[in-house]
Amino acid sequence: MKPLRTELFVKKPDFTISLRDPIFTLGSCFADAMGQQLVANKFSVQVNPFGTVYNPVSIHRLLRYCVDDTNIDNTGFLQRDDFCLHHDFHSTHVAADQEALAKQLQQLVHAQRTHLAQSNILVLTYGTAFVYRRNDNGQIVANCHKVPAAQFTKQLLTAEEMVQDFRSIKDKLKSINPTLKVILTASPVRHIKDGLEENTLSKSILRVGCHALTQEKDVAYFPAYELMMDDLRDYRFYKTDRIHPTEEAEEYIWEKFTEAYLDERTKTLLQEWHEIKSALHHKPFQPASIAHQQFLQKTLLRLQGIADHMDVRDEIAELQSKMYA
Repeated sequence: MKPLRTELFVKKPDFTISLRDPIFTLGSCFADAMGQQLVANKFSVQVNPFGTVYNPVSIHRLLRYCVDDTNIDNTGFLQRDDFCLHHDFHSTHVAADQEALAKQLQQLVHAQRTHLAQSNILVLTYGTAFVYRRNDNGQIVANCHKVPAAQFTKQLLTAEEMVQDFRSIKDKLKSINPTLKVILTASPVRHIKDGLEENTLSKSILRVGCHALTQEKDVAYFPAYELMMDDLRDYRFYKTDRIHPTEEAEEYIWEKFTEAYLDERTKTLLQEWHEIKSALHHKPFQPASIAHQQFLQKTLLRLQGIADHMDVRDEIAELQSKMYA
C-alpha cells in the first residue's frame, strides 16, 4: 500500500542536546508549547519569560535588553485605564504606575540576563513578519495594548531586515555566552487575522530569513511550521479554532524534535521517564494491596535509578507518601 502521507524527516544539527543543557525559549505561543514539553521532560528551561512575542524585531529587542542590561525604554510606557503597560512587553506585565512597572521589568530583564548567560540552547520562535510601527516615533512594538490602530502603521518586514537585526543581537549574545547555540523556528500557528494570503507571505519571509541565518555557525532551524503544514496536513490536527495545533500534533512535533536534536543517552532517559510517568498515573482499585505496594516499590526503584540525571524529588516524595511501612 502506498504511504497516505508525506513524512518529513528532520535534518540533524551540528550539535546535540542533553538533559544537562540549560535552555531558554522566547517568541510566539509555540515557544510556550515547546517550553512546556521541555519542562514536562525535566529539562532545565526558562519558558518564554516575557510572555508571547510574535515579530522578530521585538523578540530581538527583548534579548538586547537582557544582554545590555540597560534601563527600559521610557517612550514605551502607556497608561490604560488604571494600569501601566509597555509596548515592548506582553500585557501580563502590568503595574499601577510607570515607576512600579519600570522596576518590575528591570528586575525581570536582569534575572533573564543571568539565565541567558548560563543557557546552552536558545530557541526563538517567530510568529509573523508583520509589524506595527508607532506613528509618533517610528518604533516597532511587540504589543499595541489596544491603542487605536490609527496610531500605528502596519508594515511587512523584509528577510534582509530580519537577518540584519538578528546578526546584531547574535554578536551581543556571544559576548556574554560564547558557546550558545541558537535554534530558530517559524511558528506552525497561522496568523489568519492578517488573511490567509498574507499569512503565507509572512511565513515565507520568516522562512527565508531563518534559512539565511542557518548558514552561520551555531544556528540551526527546526521545521515546526513544515511539520504542521506538510507532514500532518489535516484539520484533525488543529484545535476547534482551526489555527492552533492539537495536543496530539504538538506531541508529534516534539517527537520529531527529540529524534533530531537529543543525544542518545537523553533519548534513553526520556523513554524510561515516559514509562515511569505512565506508572505514576496508575489508579489502583486497592491501594493497600500487596500487589500495588510491590508495584509502588518497583516504580520507586526506577525513579531512584534516574535521579542522578533528572530532578524527580517531588515524584519520589509523592510515591513514598503512598507506600505503607
